[in-house]
Amino acid sequence: MKLIIHRGTHEIGGSCIELVSANSRILLDFGLPLVDSNNEQFDSKKIRGKSKDDLIETGVLPRIKGLYRDETPSFDAILLSHPHQDHYGLLSYANPRIPVYLSKGCRILVEVSHFFNQTGCELKNIETVEDGHSFKKGDFTITPFVVDHAGFDALGFLVECGGKKIYYSGDFRGHGRKSKLFFKMLRNPPENVDYLILEGTMIGRDEGQYGTEDGIETKLASLFKSENRLFFIACSSQNIDRIVSIYRACKESGRTFVIDPYTAYILDRLKEVSEKIPQATWGKTMKVFFVKSSHTDKLAGNKILYKYKSAKITYDEIREAGNRLVVKSSYYLRESFARRKLMPGSKLIYSMWEGYWDKEKDFWETNGVPFEMVHCSGHAYISELQAFAGALKPKWIIPNHTFSPEKYKEYFGRHRILQAKDGEAITL
Repeated sequence: MKLIIHRGTHEIGGSCIELVSANSRILLDFGLPLVDSNNEQFDSKKIRGKSKDDLIETGVLPRIKGLYRDETPSFDAILLSHPHQDHYGLLSYANPRIPVYLSKGCRILVEVSHFFNQTGCELKNIETVEDGHSFKKGDFTITPFVVDHAGFDALGFLVECGGKKIYYSGDFRGHGRKSKLFFKMLRNPPENVDYLILEGTMIGRDEGQYGTEDGIETKLASLFKSENRLFFIACSSQNIDRIVSIYRACKESGRTFVIDPYTAYILDRLKEVSEKIPQATWGKTMKVFFVKSSHTDKLAGNKILYKYKSAKITYDEIREAGNRLVVKSSYYLRESFARRKLMPGSKLIYSMWEGYWDKEKDFWETNGVPFEMVHCSGHAYISELQAFAGALKPKWIIPNHTFSPEKYKEYFGRHRILQAKDGEAITL
């Protein structure tokens, strides 16, 4: 069996890993890069309309025969670990005859992103998989494991072939709302793992002030109780752990969480996975502001918007109840609030990776809105990576999804490290 990490040995994002046996091929993730060749933030708009050959030539698409639409497919499956575009964002270039395997939550969020024209990834030939349920594709036996991550319903994969076992960690952590999954894996890991392909996003990064998702919830509840003002909060609508933390903090502090129709729709779709996910129609703790946007128009045009009518909140109601509200920010919402003079006296909670802040801060500073960072990572801290590797006891660790592969020897000294290069075929 051979392993080829087409991208990810020395960078975060653009994950794409191939496993090849005598008779079979599978691909683990097929993601958009997060950085370009100059190590600057990748702009996906620049690749629109470009041909496959152009994108291969510029290094955006990996050079893989038998994968693309204009070729006879030679892959047995594409496995998606989770619904972040740096793991699935190039899927639209793959031949649709290749089946895609993913979790139910991942399927829903990929469908949502396509529905709102955020990606060109339309799922057609798919199979949803379940935690711990093994399946065969050619020579490979694959077992998915649901993991704790900011990407909803994320998976790691155990792949067995020819007497060898490879565990692909995908992206994961041990400090989110599903941390019990992490500790379950520590107590009962797959046995006799030969190779652990291990993400290292947080290697070389600061863990931050708030170590856990529970810590985020506690801090938010404290702020909401202690400061008598309107709060805005910036977070991803698809970061369900964070949405739940905000909802619970609002409930504890007696505030109402105001979301836009886009977020309401995501929560509505995901109740198919879990009935515990907060819904806009549950009652006074959550309301929906029908902000004018392309997303709202899309929902209205598809006769979906009416579902949230009972939870609707108006400008006048927001003005009257401002100090008891927490409003999830979006571009269109914040612009409309600024035009209506609803910014004075408010405060922003920035609950996303700080790398995005540079594009946001000018608006808030211009409108005189103070801000506070309240965030924790969606990825495993070094101590969690070490505990994970210690539990699985692999013969080899292969660095992936990291800018610091050279530091693996420092942090995983008890394990042998196999440091690959992008595009290099390694015989396992």
